[in-house]
Amino acid sequence: MELFIIYVVMSISIGLNVILGIKVYQLQQELNNIKKATALTKEEVQKLNERLRRLKLGE
Repeated sequence: MELFIIYVVMSISIGLNVILGIKVYQLQQELNNIKKATALTKEEVQKLNERLRRLKLGE
């Protein structure tokens, strides 16, 4: 009987770990997609730097 309880608890633990692993993978993919969507090109960075320079000179 005790061995059965140990197997049940172990099975539940393994199942939850698999689900957690899948969720972590999904979140990692989502994070990578967000990084790609928010990445700035060199031209955009240059334009932002130019605007900052103009603002500093205007003050």
